[in-house]
This record gives sequence, C-alpha cells and structure tokens, in this order.
Amino acid sequence: MPDARRSPNAIPSNSRLPLWVRAVDVISVVIGLVALSVLLFGGFRIWVFETRLSVMAWWRPALATLLLVGIRHAVSRREPLPARLVRSVRQWWTSADTRAVLPIHLATRLGVLVIGFLSVVLVGFPMEQAPVQIYGNALLDLPARWDAGWYLTIANEGYSYSAADPNAQQNIAFFPAFPLVVRYLSVIAGRQPLWTGVAVSLVAFFWALVYFLRLARTHLQDEEQAVTAVLLLSAYPFALFFSAAYTEALFLLTLVGAVFHFRRGELWQAAAWGFIAGLTRPNGAFLSVVLGLMTLELFWAEWRQRPGQPDDGQPFRWAAHLDRLATAAAPGIGMLVYSTFILFLTGHPFQWTAQNAAWGRVYRSLDTLATDRITFVTENGLYAYVSTQPLDLFYLVSVVFILGAVWPVYRRFGGPYAVMLLINLLPPLAAGGLLSIGRVTSVLFPAFLWLAAVIPPRHRGAWVALFACLQGFAAVLFFTWRPLY
Repeated sequence: MPDARRSPNAIPSNSRLPLWVRAVDVISVVIGLVALSVLLFGGFRIWVFETRLSVMAWWRPALATLLLVGIRHAVSRREPLPARLVRSVRQWWTSADTRAVLPIHLATRLGVLVIGFLSVVLVGFPMEQAPVQIYGNALLDLPARWDAGWYLTIANEGYSYSAADPNAQQNIAFFPAFPLVVRYLSVIAGRQPLWTGVAVSLVAFFWALVYFLRLARTHLQDEEQAVTAVLLLSAYPFALFFSAAYTEALFLLTLVGAVFHFRRGELWQAAAWGFIAGLTRPNGAFLSVVLGLMTLELFWAEWRQRPGQPDDGQPFRWAAHLDRLATAAAPGIGMLVYSTFILFLTGHPFQWTAQNAAWGRVYRSLDTLATDRITFVTENGLYAYVSTQPLDLFYLVSVVFILGAVWPVYRRFGGPYAVMLLINLLPPLAAGGLLSIGRVTSVLFPAFLWLAAVIPPRHRGAWVALFACLQGFAAVLFFTWRPLY
C-alpha cells in the first residue's frame, strides 16, 4: 500500500543517484563557489590542519569544476546537476517545515540584529567607544562583541598556549567546532570571518528549528503546539545568542539533530551530530549520558515485551543496542579528540578545564548559591535585590524555569530529557554560579517542549510576547557592551 504521507514529487528510494554521483555533485558545487570567491575577492592561502592550501587564480578551480561536472554527466546523465539544484531549492522553499520555521527564524534573528544596531546608535556604550572595532562602522562591527573575539582569534590564528601564565585567559578554553567552521567557510565568504560566524549561527539555528519542529511533532498533541514550542525557543530571552558569532546555534543543532536521528534509529547521522556536539562545547560530552539513557529505555522496554520467559529461546537483539551504545559514545569521543589535541599543545589533556578558572569558573556549592541571595534579600529587602542586581535576578529566573521543568519533563517525555536539563544546568551552577547561565539554558530544548504542552492556547501569544520583549532587553545589553554574563 503506498504511503499517503509521501510527496507526489518525491523520488523513490530505489531511484536515488549512486553515492559517488552525489559526492561529485557536492564537490563540484564547493569548488565552483571557491572559484567564484577568488574571482570576486581575490586569492587566498589557508592551512588545512598541517597542509597549506593556496588558490590565487580563479580559473584553476573553475576548470576543475567544469572537468568534474563533465565527467559526472558523461558517466551518469540522470538528474543533471543544475536540475538537481533547482529542484532542491524548490522543494526546500515549498516544504511545510520551511513555511512554518522561516517566518519565525527571520523575525527573531533579524529582529535581534535590528534592535542591536538601534541600541548602539540610540543608547550607546557605557564607555567612550566600543572596546573592539574591526571595520570602524557601527553596523559592520555589530557582531564583534564579547566572546566573539576569542572565536575569531581561533579562526584566524589557531590555538595558542602560554605555559608562563597558565592562569590567564587563553583560547584553549573554547572548543574548536564553531571557529573551524568559520575559518574554512570564510574562505568562500570574502574572507570576512566575523560575519561568516553570524551566517553560520543563522543557518545552524534555522536547521536546528527544523529538527526541533519535527521532534516536537512526535512529542506534542498537534501542529499548533509544535509551532508554539518553536516560537518559545526562538523568543526566549537568551536566544539572542543565536544571532551572534557564538556557539549556541551550532550546539543546539547538534543536540536536536543527534536526538532526532537517534530516536528514529538513524545511528550514523546521530553519531555524526553527537561527535560534533562533543567538539562544540565542553558540556557537549554530556549528550553521551542522555543518548545512553535512551538506549537503556529501549533495552528495558524490549526486554519487558519479550514473549514468554527469558529462557524461551526467543532471540534478543543485543547487537542493535550495542550499536546504539556506540553511537551514544560519540559526543564523549568528540571531547576526547579535542583533549588529545590539548595534550600535545600543553602537556595536559584537560588543561582546557583548568583554563575556565580564569573566567571565574571555580567550584562553589549549590547551597551557597541559594543562601547568598536569601541572605541579601533578608538583610536588604526584595526591592534592593531587584533594583541593585537586576541581571542576577534575570539569570536566577532562568535557572528556576529549567529546574521547575525537570519533573514535568520527566513525567511527559521521560527520564533522558529530564537528565539533559539537570546535567547541563547543575555543573555550570556549581562551577561558576550564574555566570553565562543564560547561554546554558537557551539550548535546553526539552523545557520548551513542556512549556508548549502546558500553556493554554489563549495564553500562547502572551508568553511569546513576554519572551520576545525580554530578548530585546537582553539584546540591548549585549550589543552596547553592558555585561550580560
């Protein structure tokens, strides 16, 4: 019986192009973009790991593109490359996912940049001028804020370490996936790593929202709830970082992509996203715990549903679960790969963890985090706390939101999602308090699934509007160099 959900324009799986043809098409497009970039912006020299790649003449990659396309079409004339490109763009543009996600993506991401620029020209900086200026133009310099400078340093110059001052802030504290993507994509983007970083974040966030919408449809009752989850995630006050040259958008993409494919049994894709997660942020390795728990859930459910007794001769699919456990290890492996690089660079594989102390990430017990604020309010009053430490309150509310979501997320969606919230929130709280906790909470998507499920339909617009207003407030602080950490 045919699948009623299949698009009438979809290509049957048995008629897909051979893998080598698809690979050649991708390589041809990439080399063609390099040729166009060299023609428009001039040649470049770049190190790809230990090999220097130099392209100074546009006609060389252009000729290589023509040769590849010619050979590909001489051997396989099915689905010419231009037709494939046009069809892919048309299918993307007309898909239900794009129609649902794109307006939300554009309104929130571009809206943050517009608010950021207006805040710079109307509100200004607390100092005479911005601490970092690359172009000398308020609009072009807009993404050059705070940690973006560290990522740009890695993208432009690579990692460095000074053993003479191990307690100083050094760039090994920042994981490599995002700056490396910026480094190599900026080659075909006019050698503008700052705005390439913004473009990477915008594209990654769009892709993450598509994954999140598809995942939400499997967990929530209807399409309206799924779209509400996307709206809440996009409008969340600290979602402003998805418009910046920061890691959050890429990290969210890896988390949602890995979980989405893992739940569908698409283990190679899940392993790939998980591995990148482990290379994107330090807490990316925690995804291994979440995927491992999902594997144990499946293991236990299958074991309980076996017909008869354990000795009835029915085979148990051990191998399938071993494959899932191997997939679950991918995020941890990603972290260990970076740690191995740090071993060769510094002599200590986890020196990147010690380096975080230079930013104030030192252990403080969780009860101290609570008692300090209770003591302040008791001695000075609630108004004094709100009026003198509003950002602290801002972050504290985000922590309460995530902690309050843990139990209902567990009841509705299962233990792995609840553990994802706890394991990504509690360690940063214990090692740094509320430092950067907004960035931490912005990618914890299970909380937004729960919120979309429990908000009554008549209240959804109000919640989204409240989130969006607070995101605008956070954007003003961030882009005018007022501390938002």
